[in-house]
Amino acid sequence: MRAITFSEADQQAVAHDRYHHPDPRVQRHLEILWLKHHGETHDRIATLAGCSRSTVQRTLTTYAQGGLEAVRSLAAHVPRSDLDNHRLALEAVFQKRPPRSVKEAQHLIRVYTGIRRGLTQVRRFLHRLGLRPRKVAAIPVPPKSTLEDHVKAQADFLHKQLQPRLEEARQGKRQVYFVDAAHFVYATFLGLVWCWTRLCLRAASGRQRYNVLAALDGISHRLIQVTNHSYINALSVCDLLRAVADAAAPKVAITLVLDNARYQKCGLVQELAKQLGIELLYLPGYSPKLNLIERLWKFIKRRSQYGRYHPTFADFRAAVQDVLDRVPTTHAEKLASLMTLNFQKFDDVSLLAA
Repeated sequence: MRAITFSEADQQAVAHDRYHHPDPRVQRHLEILWLKHHGETHDRIATLAGCSRSTVQRTLTTYAQGGLEAVRSLAAHVPRSDLDNHRLALEAVFQKRPPRSVKEAQHLIRVYTGIRRGLTQVRRFLHRLGLRPRKVAAIPVPPKSTLEDHVKAQADFLHKQLQPRLEEARQGKRQVYFVDAAHFVYATFLGLVWCWTRLCLRAASGRQRYNVLAALDGISHRLIQVTNHSYINALSVCDLLRAVADAAAPKVAITLVLDNARYQKCGLVQELAKQLGIELLYLPGYSPKLNLIERLWKFIKRRSQYGRYHPTFADFRAAVQDVLDRVPTTHAEKLASLMTLNFQKFDDVSLLAA
């Protein structure tokens, strides 16, 4: 074991920087010097510093030859991959053709650079580029409209019709409800769980449905609902209109934001809404992102369906209804951040090529 003498100045610098140096790699090398100064063996230093014995020897050799500055520069050395020499070209390739898997990225790298690398090295390189596996989002567009026209129609509706009414609702002059129907199917919906081995979920039999037509207050998140086991039609919407009118505060205007389902636009519904003094505000076609209650349906499905088995339809229905009933109480805090009045717009998005 070699003998190394540390000056007083070096001792003070090592004692301070082994905890306070901004680079954790430098801290480790300085910790090796500190343990060496206190007479520990090389094997003991490697154990205490959490490194290999060769790292201990290399650090001590570097210090003996160049002092503390050499040790600091030793820790700053990072090996450079050959792929980094093609970084800009590969970024352009991945911008034009985002890989759907690491294996596809491996193939593209080999085609455009001739460099062969394993999947682990390719995955690390993708991370260095700032790439992450992200789920592709869908933009619903009417079949007879362009994306640009559809985005403009949504923006006009949001800024000229919806937001002014929501501002009145914030001031207590209006109640704005977001209306939609959800059809909860008694079936098996798989989900992700943290586990040691793959788990299986028993599959429910039958295709029974629990239908919920609801109105969600955009400000208070109060939920008014109509449920059945058959189907939702214009009569169901009329029942909901009466329930909303009964729950309304006196002398406060009411607006219902709905999609363009036929049973919600028929003459029966519009005539009853007129009698009850309820304004029906219909969304532009293919605009689920502007309907706040759509987020609630996803929340309820995650809580009651995904990765869960219900022995009977009655148990399934009770699980869905339990989440619905606890919207204003147990789930209020979680829904407060989910149900913000920030609506997604598609005026600045990147599109995935075929």
